[in-house]
Amino acid sequence: MRKVLIAINNMRIGGAQKSLLSFLQELSVSEYAADYEIHLLVMDPVGEFMRELPDNVRLISVPELRWLGGRMSFRLICSFFSIRALLGEICWVLRKKLDLFPKGLNTEQKLWQSWRPFIPKWKEKYDFAISYMDGPPNYWLMDKVFSQKKVLWVHSEYQKQKYDSVFDRSYFGLCDAVVTISENCRSCIVREFPQLENKVYVLENITSSQSIIHQSKAYVPKEFAAVEGMKILSVGRLNHQKGVDIAIEAARLLKERGEAFQWFVLGDGSERARLEQQLEESGAAECFKLLGSKKNPYPYIRECDILVQPSRVEGRSMVLDEAKVFCRPIVATNYTTVRDSLEHGKSGWIVDMTPEALCDGIAHMMCDGALRKSLTEYLEKQPKGNAEELKKYIDLMMK
Repeated sequence: MRKVLIAINNMRIGGAQKSLLSFLQELSVSEYAADYEIHLLVMDPVGEFMRELPDNVRLISVPELRWLGGRMSFRLICSFFSIRALLGEICWVLRKKLDLFPKGLNTEQKLWQSWRPFIPKWKEKYDFAISYMDGPPNYWLMDKVFSQKKVLWVHSEYQKQKYDSVFDRSYFGLCDAVVTISENCRSCIVREFPQLENKVYVLENITSSQSIIHQSKAYVPKEFAAVEGMKILSVGRLNHQKGVDIAIEAARLLKERGEAFQWFVLGDGSERARLEQQLEESGAAECFKLLGSKKNPYPYIRECDILVQPSRVEGRSMVLDEAKVFCRPIVATNYTTVRDSLEHGKSGWIVDMTPEALCDGIAHMMCDGALRKSLTEYLEKQPKGNAEELKKYIDLMMK
């Protein structure tokens, strides 16, 4: 049996976290399950997906990583106290206050540069070590873990994450493989690090159609019961990247046109208060609802009339792959990697990244029943999910 270490920052609802959960769940019931002993480091072990991890996954903990980037609290100090962590926090606060960092580093790189001397080496040795999230998990795995093979992930377009490439060059250069989730994301990495071209690979996020179809039958969304008009759904974190502010303005325009609809957003995040204020000021609050995170969003995806993805940046959207399992008509903005997921006019409708264009695209989809039917019929003929991708994961990362 081969020992495998996997590292990720948290298990909150998000694309990378869901991808890891799907991988672990599919692996645990596969023919390969007995071949691997899986150790999982969740730097900050919080999130809705923690409870869904398979029983055969052994959770490990590094107290100092609980402090890294976290908010100081009495509970944190009492529960995960260490002298190293205390010194690391003091160093981080002072260096940040005095701005003692090289120019160009993003926050995650500054965190790691400051904390690195205070994070102990991990004592266990592994056959394979996999960082499932860019940033500190990548840096920890390369600097503090001994493994015969090391694999690092990048889950989005590299340049848009504002990492300093000089800082990252040695980390990517010394690992055995860099994995990303679409050909466009691969091109972004190779453009920044041309010397890595032969060790940057694409693995699609695993979407288990059987599992999500089963979960979609768990309940009927109560919010859909009294909707008059179209049920529009968006799923994603409430941050700038996901473009919910664009969606709110598009909803205002749709309302002014007299369209009948209710637009629901599943997700939470750092911009919730600002978006709630924008929503109140827009006058669209009665037809646009922020419902918060849902551990099981699939009943909403199954029952919506149109799924809208208003993102500014994505790697490869798991939400779109899941919506295609349910053959939902999709309207998406033209973020850089959208065509890795959709073919305009066949599997979805792609519009410019403005409220006006998004409004026009949704209105067109609402009014054109023949278009909705053609998109649905096309998706019904396509393969559902990609659970067979598990073999590719194993071949690349764990052999």
